[in-house]
Amino acid sequence: MKTFLICVVALLCNVGASFFAARFLPSIFLDTVFTVAVTFYAGLVPGLLVAAAFNPLITFLYCRMHGTAFSVYDCLYAICGMLIVVATWFFSRNKKEFLFSRGVTVLYLLAIAFSSAFLSFFAASALDTFVRPLFGSASGFSTFDSFSAVLRQMNMGTFLSYLIPRIPMTLLDRIVCTFAGFGIYRLAVKIKER
Repeated sequence: MKTFLICVVALLCNVGASFFAARFLPSIFLDTVFTVAVTFYAGLVPGLLVAAAFNPLITFLYCRMHGTAFSVYDCLYAICGMLIVVATWFFSRNKKEFLFSRGVTVLYLLAIAFSSAFLSFFAASALDTFVRPLFGSASGFSTFDSFSAVLRQMNMGTFLSYLIPRIPMTLLDRIVCTFAGFGIYRLAVKIKER
């Protein structure tokens, strides 16, 4: 029950962080900070649950706020969040090794950020290229759609037109979310030890 409550709180905090970023920090998403923290704190399955629930929830909220039809396709971006969880868990599962020293921890966090960025922008671009046409269109809330349209007009190809604009924003977001998520995890551990 405690783990379930942690997942619910993390999910709600991700929604809040996502709305905050959309309003004040348009160059990053902040939508996985607490997903990463839960993965560090509670492991793979709780992290996957938070990641799987986030996109359907945020899509529902955005569609309600903007009066648009619910987009099932946008829910599929949960795959990206789940891949982020897998990368985070893979590098941090051995806490003894992961927390060996500050330098080692920073190296692991950078490995998590870069690998999860690669998995995330590659998966999202593959979804947009191969799955999105089956759904007709997405909700239109993506910050990448206008950039991708310009690149397609420059004959970049569909996959590259979705991939290239994602790389800098996703990489920045992954670095911020990974380190912030780790900070929240360390804070939670300290509070628990008191």
